[in-house]
Amino acid sequence: MPNKLERTGKLVNILQNRNGASIKELAGELAVSEMTVRRDLAQLRLDNIISLVHGAAIFKSPGNGNFGQNDYYLSLEKTVNNSEKDRIGREAARMVEPGDTIIIDIGTTTELVSKYIPPVHPITVLCFTMNALLELHKKKVENLIVGGGYYHPNTQLFESAETIALIQRTRATKYFLSAAGVSGEFGLTCANQYEINVKQACIASSLKKILLADSKKFDQIRPAYFAPLDIVDTVITDSGIDPGWVHFMEDMSIKVITV
Repeated sequence: MPNKLERTGKLVNILQNRNGASIKELAGELAVSEMTVRRDLAQLRLDNIISLVHGAAIFKSPGNGNFGQNDYYLSLEKTVNNSEKDRIGREAARMVEPGDTIIIDIGTTTELVSKYIPPVHPITVLCFTMNALLELHKKKVENLIVGGGYYHPNTQLFESAETIALIQRTRATKYFLSAAGVSGEFGLTCANQYEINVKQACIASSLKKILLADSKKFDQIRPAYFAPLDIVDTVITDSGIDPGWVHFMEDMSIKVITV
């Protein structure tokens, strides 16, 4: 039986392709009980990814095209490019060294840095998302700085003026950042306007900026611009990236690591 994450990914793919399906049909295709499907769909409904109507599920399309889509759901992102993100997260975690102060950004790939961070001491970690915090708590990181404020459930980000001030008072050796879109012309973009100030504060407070982005993020443009690409020191991506992108970034003196 597939685990919950795999089931959720399959459910979303089925509903995207068909626009909708009955619970009975979904249970049959996934070879699980209707009760299991109902539980998975209930979470997707809470995340505003689907609608449930009379025993059927309907996918909520965010619209057509890549530009201007500002619907971002962490639970949905976790179903996309899982193996690539896992490799990227593992590689990034290997860069953490004793004495580092690191900042971990919003996102599903950056979350994996928290998961795979090695048991090196001493280190200090600043985070401001629920998913990263939970992983760091499991790792028993001793020097943990957590930003709070208004909670955005679709991204699990805590956002407030106090969080910005906390970031500005911190000096980090490494910032593991994410981007929902990477464009040669329009730079680094994200899905939500409320992410901009947080990301820009992290960039200004960090010595090295390390972008974690799977190959699907390149040539994408999202609504909220937060930085030019050349602020990045290192990019960690998967082997599916277009070689032209690798040459383009290396010409900008950006180190590119493919995994």
